[in-house]
Amino acid sequence: MKIIENASRALTNFVKLDISKKEFFSSISLLFIIYFLAIISILRANFHYVDDLRRNIDGYGLDGVFSRHISKYLSHIIHADSHIADVSPLPQLVACLILALTGFIVVKTICNKSNKLLLIASLPIGLSPYFLECFSYKFDSPYMALSILAGVFPFLFMQKNRWLYALICILSTLIMTMTYQAASGVFIMMTLFIFFTNLNLKKTTIKDNLIFLAISLASYCAAILIFKLFLMKPIDFGYVSTSVADLKNIVAVFSKNLKIYWRNIHYDLNVIWKVLMYAIVAIYYIKTIFLSKQNKILAFFLTSIFLVLMFLSSFGLYLILEQPLRMPRAMYGVGFFIALLSIDICFSLKKIFAIFPIALIWCFFVFNFAYGNALADQKRYAVFRTELLLQDLSSLFPEKPDKPYPIRIINSIGYSPVVENLAKNNPITGKIVPINLKGKWSWGYCYLTRYHKFKLIMNDDLIADEMPVIFDSYYHTIKSSDNQIVVILK
Repeated sequence: MKIIENASRALTNFVKLDISKKEFFSSISLLFIIYFLAIISILRANFHYVDDLRRNIDGYGLDGVFSRHISKYLSHIIHADSHIADVSPLPQLVACLILALTGFIVVKTICNKSNKLLLIASLPIGLSPYFLECFSYKFDSPYMALSILAGVFPFLFMQKNRWLYALICILSTLIMTMTYQAASGVFIMMTLFIFFTNLNLKKTTIKDNLIFLAISLASYCAAILIFKLFLMKPIDFGYVSTSVADLKNIVAVFSKNLKIYWRNIHYDLNVIWKVLMYAIVAIYYIKTIFLSKQNKILAFFLTSIFLVLMFLSSFGLYLILEQPLRMPRAMYGVGFFIALLSIDICFSLKKIFAIFPIALIWCFFVFNFAYGNALADQKRYAVFRTELLLQDLSSLFPEKPDKPYPIRIINSIGYSPVVENLAKNNPITGKIVPINLKGKWSWGYCYLTRYHKFKLIMNDDLIADEMPVIFDSYYHTIKSSDNQIVVILK
């Protein structure tokens, strides 16, 4: 504990922030407890999310082909081994701690003070439905959280030596690129927010403010360039690619990606969430113009431009990629965007205006429980359907083969009634609850082919029309020829 206290005291002196030991520990503890409570149902579900099951079986690392080099080596520390195994809920608890530290840094950097209301206002960073998918990963969640922390950490040093600040910006951005690149817009949003706040309220001279902006953006670009030239492994999987649009097509690619992300937001979120989010944006917009120390007409145009740039930055560099990741976990920058506005509203206005951010956070908090319970129910349903299919297959093919049976799955088991009910008013549910038994998706085969030791291997090239039906039931039809199996799920 003494070591932690000395480190905290040294950091406080180094970054020129007035942070008491009591303030630091009480703030981190508050946010950690809230995050922990919010994910209890996810932890209880014990759901092997997407590639968690294969990692749990094979023990393969987290680097893979996505250039997450830092995630790989940090996983050796968290798992106390290079051959990783399931140590949940430890990774999710580490993610909660990292997000708690992130929220505290954001509040302290923006407001230069912290209290319970401001800290709670930061919770959309990790409680938004888009970060829920990250929390669901037993192996990856702490590194996804670390990518956000890397985006805000440099701003502790923005009042120090400019060269030191630039160096820390570069190092932190590199950490982000080698943990989870969906956070590529966090640093940009923080930079824009601080720059605009200083400009709008005339907190610093225009010269100093422009120097801050130039150093921040130049450092960020330098880090991205270093990553692309020396550290990135180019990929092109069809559904996702690291290819950046060329200059001729960049506007078209940018527009296409933005439309898709915008459409996703409107599809994913329920009506209440969207109303509260629009209310937060509107309150911030009016407040910023009204309290501006600039000419009101100028403030109107500057605020409009700022909000557009902030929103675009929430998607980071994905907007200029030919084929970016479009899953919910790629969009948690939206939660960070809302958190920044919420913190500013709670800091600048009377407490009555905090009703909207608090209401939204409560909605997110409650949805976390419903989501975790839905995961548990989907798990029970998937286990039932998988074991039922394996029972039929073991009766039809009782002898253990020398080589695995090639199998193709057509259709899917769909969602359990509980998941379907939750998805009626919360469409994002259908995107973040996986179906662990389905065709045309490698992870839809994993539980069937890898876990139960029945020798099966995925082969989506098998032609079902040429095979006779050897078994038909309420839940599935099985076709087979020459020990090749096609399962048609109902």
